[in-house]
Amino acid sequence: MRWREYIIDGIIVVVILSIFAGIGYAFFSLPRTDTIDNLQHIAATQVFDINGQLISKLFEENRIVVSINNISPYVQQAIIANEDTRFYSHFGIDPIGIVRALIVDIRTRSLAEGGSTITQQLAKNMFLTQERTLGRKIKEALLAIVIERKFSKQEILQAYLNQVYFGEGAYGIEAAAQVYFGKHANELTLGESALLAGLPRGPNIYSPYIDLKAALDRRAIVLAGMVKEGYITAEQAAKANAEPLVLAGKKKRVVQASYFLDYVANELVSRYGANRVYKGGLKVYTTLDIKTQQAAEAVLGERQGAVLALDPRTGYIKAMVGGRNYEESQINRVTAEVRQPGSAFKPFVYSAALMQGLTPASVIVDEPINIGGYQPKNYDKKYRGPITVKKALRWSVNVAAVKVANQVGMDNILSLARTMGISTIVPEDNNLAAALGGLRRGVNLLELTTAYTAFANSGILSQPIAILKVLDEKDQVLEEGRLNQRAVLSPEIAYLMTDMMRGVIQDGTATNANIGRPAAGKTGTTDDYVTAWFIGYTPELLVGIYIGNDDWKPVGISGTEVAGLWGAMMAKVLAGTTPADFAVPRNIITNVPICADSGKRSSGGCPEVEYSAFIKGTEPTTVDPRSWPGLAFPDWRARQQLEEPSTDQRAEPKRDQKDERPRWKLPWPRLPGF
Repeated sequence: MRWREYIIDGIIVVVILSIFAGIGYAFFSLPRTDTIDNLQHIAATQVFDINGQLISKLFEENRIVVSINNISPYVQQAIIANEDTRFYSHFGIDPIGIVRALIVDIRTRSLAEGGSTITQQLAKNMFLTQERTLGRKIKEALLAIVIERKFSKQEILQAYLNQVYFGEGAYGIEAAAQVYFGKHANELTLGESALLAGLPRGPNIYSPYIDLKAALDRRAIVLAGMVKEGYITAEQAAKANAEPLVLAGKKKRVVQASYFLDYVANELVSRYGANRVYKGGLKVYTTLDIKTQQAAEAVLGERQGAVLALDPRTGYIKAMVGGRNYEESQINRVTAEVRQPGSAFKPFVYSAALMQGLTPASVIVDEPINIGGYQPKNYDKKYRGPITVKKALRWSVNVAAVKVANQVGMDNILSLARTMGISTIVPEDNNLAAALGGLRRGVNLLELTTAYTAFANSGILSQPIAILKVLDEKDQVLEEGRLNQRAVLSPEIAYLMTDMMRGVIQDGTATNANIGRPAAGKTGTTDDYVTAWFIGYTPELLVGIYIGNDDWKPVGISGTEVAGLWGAMMAKVLAGTTPADFAVPRNIITNVPICADSGKRSSGGCPEVEYSAFIKGTEPTTVDPRSWPGLAFPDWRARQQLEEPSTDQRAEPKRDQKDERPRWKLPWPRLPGF
């Protein structure tokens, strides 16, 4: 009947219109192929140290993009012979292959992936999802035609070989050549090329690291295909099949300087976005020095804590260790962990004092005190009587630091600490316990170590720098690092503090940090030995170390012992270099002999002499009378008080007692202080 013919005709028209509509929709919804110039691919960002040595790569996919000229011809021939024999003759889609695939689809009642050309595979993997739908297949075919019109066959083949996944985390032929054979893609033999060419069909099936027999069988199939297409002879195939398979060995990816890489990646992402950082093939040249980094990692060992090394002259980060084991914990304790600094905070106290007119020879009486109910104790529970400011710092005398802070004003000290970059100071810190590092929140290693750059660098604070230069995928410079420095102390005050802290290493609480060259620093130990610090420096290198457990249990060591770790690291890093001395400002006089209990000049009769630096005109002029022949020591009790405790007399850590006090409720923390 006629109405049936009308219905059939209508259905045919609808089907035809639907097909054209679907094709039209697919065409107009295609992604733009010109969004990537010349089919550039996702490539890892390479990160280099200060000497141009590759540290690691930042990537979501391990890929190294190479040109077609740097890919073995055997690889190219093997891929074409086994993936797309009519590659050089079709226009993006292969009608013969499509018909063959349709027959398979009809027989299996599924949407098989057969029939896709190399160009279609490239289009799918670069621009489309992996879903198996008719709409995606139509888009894939249309994109392949567009790509063929815009790019040459060699450009398309190059793009495919740089894009395809070869298993074992390797994207692209160059990464695959390195992962499987430890060589570059242009060095592959016929047998190696055939084996790699067989992997894209089933990287988890044919990987020689997973199933060696399956890999060799697949290689034989690929070689047979190359013979069939006339790329090689049967004799060459037989020789390649007999070629012994020498694998590079499956390696666990070991990443150097993981915490530093995270630090750099965070900076890059904030400026360029994650997509470009992890997929854009950037080249990032950093300040890290591998030798210093390795020494820093070794010195921390199995202890929990952090190490930071800076060049105080520039702020360059030479090493960063954010914990003992990156796989165990990715928390970067250099930046994220805030802890009580103990006596490592005292240089701020004495800097403020020097700025108000005190000198290294100013005398403080070390004696029991009670200031508004606060009764600080020295770490050894002893009192030394009259001592100079320099001796008070080098022996980390708590009572003396509190007396100086009371005289100078904690508000002035905290203000200076903020000026020197300590951002964790809060209003509640305005109390005398802060002079001993008893801060409400504490400090992080990055800021505390950075603050010390001002002491080492003539009063100029050098903000940390990690990135020297960033290049894009075309080697065009995107950015170059600039020094970020500002004056926070006068050169004179900075030098006086350095001279005083040299005494800490020469004959104070950190003698085991003495590395036989000019160096200065300060120890710090918090109450119950929860955290131990040492921040020390030479003119060219500043290293801060803290040891502290994540669960806040006592570490059982003091700042004195951390100073020994510092000394071991510095000796290794600076071995073979010429020692440099700290620059002396013009109006500074050095090596003035001072009696450590009177602050007067010594000419040989004092029980203890220290050699101090002064701003010219502030050095003591009065000679201690005990220096004159025939005069006895005036007070035997004072002499007894002046005797220093030996190392083995120092208080032992309370290893069996856990500090369970609520830290935020203690206005006057008890700190060992050395």
